[in-house]
Amino acid sequence: MTKPTERTLTSVQSPLSPGEQKDRAVLLLVGAAETPGLSPKMRLQVLGGELLIGRRSPDETRPGAHALVLNDGVVSGQHARLLRGAGGWEIDDLGSKNGTWLDNARITERTKLRDGALLFFGNHVGIFRLASSLEVEAMKSELVSPLGPVATVSPALAVACDRLRRLSSSEGELLIMGETGVGKEVYARAVHVSSGRKGRFMAINCAAIPRELVESELFGYRQGAHSTAHQAKPGLIEEAEGGTLFLDEIGEMTGEAQTKLLRFLQDRELTPLGATRPRRMDVRIIAATNRTGTTTGGAGKGAAGLRDDIVARLGAAPIHLPPLRSRVEDLGALVAHFLRSSPGVTFEQPAFRALCLHTWPLNVRELEKIVSTAAVLSAGAKPIGLRDLPEPIARAIESAPSAGARKVSGPTPTPAQLEELLRRYDGNVADVSRELGKHRAAVWRWIKKFGIGPQKFRKGTED
Repeated sequence: MTKPTERTLTSVQSPLSPGEQKDRAVLLLVGAAETPGLSPKMRLQVLGGELLIGRRSPDETRPGAHALVLNDGVVSGQHARLLRGAGGWEIDDLGSKNGTWLDNARITERTKLRDGALLFFGNHVGIFRLASSLEVEAMKSELVSPLGPVATVSPALAVACDRLRRLSSSEGELLIMGETGVGKEVYARAVHVSSGRKGRFMAINCAAIPRELVESELFGYRQGAHSTAHQAKPGLIEEAEGGTLFLDEIGEMTGEAQTKLLRFLQDRELTPLGATRPRRMDVRIIAATNRTGTTTGGAGKGAAGLRDDIVARLGAAPIHLPPLRSRVEDLGALVAHFLRSSPGVTFEQPAFRALCLHTWPLNVRELEKIVSTAAVLSAGAKPIGLRDLPEPIARAIESAPSAGARKVSGPTPTPAQLEELLRRYDGNVADVSRELGKHRAAVWRWIKKFGIGPQKFRKGTED
């Protein structure tokens, strides 16, 4: 019989060896304004000697060159190329009509690419990354069989998912680290599903309940255990029998609760408050914290708010989930996932670019809220535009005109000038913004500021 103390994985080796080199170049397609969620085949482009990007397939005169053909009316026939230069990988615009953009600036000459560079061509957005061969294989596996609800092409997250998938069938505890909103509970639930455990998946946010009640919530109590215990109450551990208990923000637990949890992890025996006899339980523990520190190395609490012996018991090598700002390559797939109940919703090009340029301090949770709100504001009758996004996100794109916009700078138009343009273009704000060489978000702000109702100039459908 296996001893309980042998069930914990305390030193899981990372699949990346210390000498693994990031010597593979990849172009990761984030998505497109008209189709945020792309097919798995499109999302990962492993680069060889040269990659040609355009709307038409090139001829076969470039040995070693591969083509990325995009069904995008704003992309030129031969738009841009990525190639390996003497000093590393570079991007070159091939005289495209609407330009190629690196981060937030249009390129005018061959430009060196940095790891994580954000690329804009037509309605499409991509990210250039350097990855190891193991990361590339992890990304390929994710696209075939994702661990979570959305396949990731983030090298860091793909490796984390690979580890979680391989550990899911074990009985050992896991410790997941990541900022608030990165999806720690989502991946804990995915591990539970992958594990095949027949019991329930139970989750508790240790930071959301009073610290003095965490212990009773976890372990339960018997009738009469304290002044308000009028009847017995099973704890979450008991309710998760045969399944998985997810302890989010475990660092918020009191020291006393951590001590009792450690005893449970050691012998898998539960003693509710007020009880005298322990009960043996079959429950897997997955814990998570948003604190990135580890431990002090002493006998007390470490930087993550956890006792060192708890960390050692949960796993000496915690699994880190990267923040959204470090995996923008997944943004399009996430957007499509959040809009699954609103099929057919698309984006105007500047709005989709703005999402890609935002830094997402609140991570995936923030993206879900903003996208679902924008879908409501757009009423599903027209593409989501900058006007449907929060102003801080809309501002991210203002210094980069959309493809096809006139590159004209000038002062703010007067109310009379703005009304004249709206009259000329039948209230079409998109046409007015192109005439002014300004973004629609700016034009909409002037309309609001001047109290102008563009609908009175419209003869047909709305902009």
